[in-house]
Amino acid sequence: MHRWCVTLDVSPAASASLYATLSEDERDRSARFRFERDRRRFTVARGVLRELLGRYLGADPGEIRFAYNPFGKPALSPEFGSRIKFNLSHSAGCALIGITAGADIGGDLERVRAQPEHAEIARRFFSPAEVDELSRLPGHLQTQAFLRYWTKKEAYVKACGEGLADGASTDVAAAPRWSVYTVHPAPDYIGALVVEGGGWRLREWHWGSLISSSL
Repeated sequence: MHRWCVTLDVSPAASASLYATLSEDERDRSARFRFERDRRRFTVARGVLRELLGRYLGADPGEIRFAYNPFGKPALSPEFGSRIKFNLSHSAGCALIGITAGADIGGDLERVRAQPEHAEIARRFFSPAEVDELSRLPGHLQTQAFLRYWTKKEAYVKACGEGLADGASTDVAAAPRWSVYTVHPAPDYIGALVVEGGGWRLREWHWGSLISSSL
């Protein structure tokens, strides 16, 4: 399993090069963002995903096509086969991309910052035991603990190809079919990867370094 960390704030030239690989619907989605910074970050995240998938598949990044399930989770279109599975998550100026050979994967990434509403969110989505454990922590530790729980749950439902619904107290630890990894791809960021099966070796890169030739 490969984990890629991507810095989304790049030069205008790099952003323009990545934009050239996007599909029309991705360009339309980029244009809907109100602020230029958000448009650029979306472009870089999707463009880098295309570049990486192109290297794994031996294909032109601009020729990569995606299919989406009812919850919006992307997968490679059938013509590219089913061996390569991936997931992309981004927050602020960083993106997390997980790629596997044949195993479903989900990822989530959050920037560490004050979460004044975390107690309310926890009551809606966390199990009673998790809510209790979170409430017992000193205040200065609660933000990171909340994000560790949250990213694991988001990554899990993405791996399953579903959405996180109100009242869902998904206990990722009680899902033996899956392996769960907490990751810190950059300072002040917490992420999680959930991948089908066990015995995975997590290999990590930052975008821009040489890609390994095999999973």
